[in-house]
Amino acid sequence: MKKIINIKTILKNYAASLLVHLLLFLIISIIIQVAPDDESMRSPYLQVTTGMFTKEAPAAEEEAVKAEEEKPDKQPDQEKPDESVSYFYSPEDKNIDTTGLRNLYSEKTLDVRIKYPDGWTFIDQNVKKKLDGVTFWGMADIYDPPPYIHLEVKEKYLFNPSRYKYSEEYEDYSIYYNDPEETAGQYAQVIYIRTNSSEDYSLKLIMKGKDSFRTFQPLFFGMLKTFKFGKKSLF
Repeated sequence: MKKIINIKTILKNYAASLLVHLLLFLIISIIIQVAPDDESMRSPYLQVTTGMFTKEAPAAEEEAVKAEEEKPDKQPDQEKPDESVSYFYSPEDKNIDTTGLRNLYSEKTLDVRIKYPDGWTFIDQNVKKKLDGVTFWGMADIYDPPPYIHLEVKEKYLFNPSRYKYSEEYEDYSIYYNDPEETAGQYAQVIYIRTNSSEDYSLKLIMKGKDSFRTFQPLFFGMLKTFKFGKKSLF
């Protein structure tokens, strides 16, 4: 009778143990299936940090786009006034003075007369016994090279007013001219003199150095004002 009781007890204990292990296995299986993956197993700190960057990045981009849109449109480059042009004189400036022009050049073929400064000299050129041009230059011991002014007789049919930027009406003629031009540090300006006679003329100043050229412009325009031609023209 004792043996039978022991076998039943053993079987009962075995069954209970088996049941416990089975339940434990089922519980572990359920836990494994419902457990979160590796991504969700991160620490709370990492989760919060990731969430912050995920939300702030689009906001930062929106702010950058908004700031870019609010920027004023770039204005096209505007042409700046040419300061070098305004630096020089023009024939109409009020400070043009002829008091320093005490010498008189005069010739008979075209009855051309023009005054020039003290201390200057000149040389004229004739073609077929008729005036073709005359060159005046300053003192070489002061300026190197010296300034010079050239008066030239022009063929009327070659005149083209579209080549000139400015024009002025005088009593006996009209003048046409452009702003001074610079080449390798040498400045030059030409005044075209349009007349009602058979010849036109041009008066040209050439001088090295910007400041020196400007210094001689009043003298140059003064000579222009003393220019006469034809038998009816008298000083």
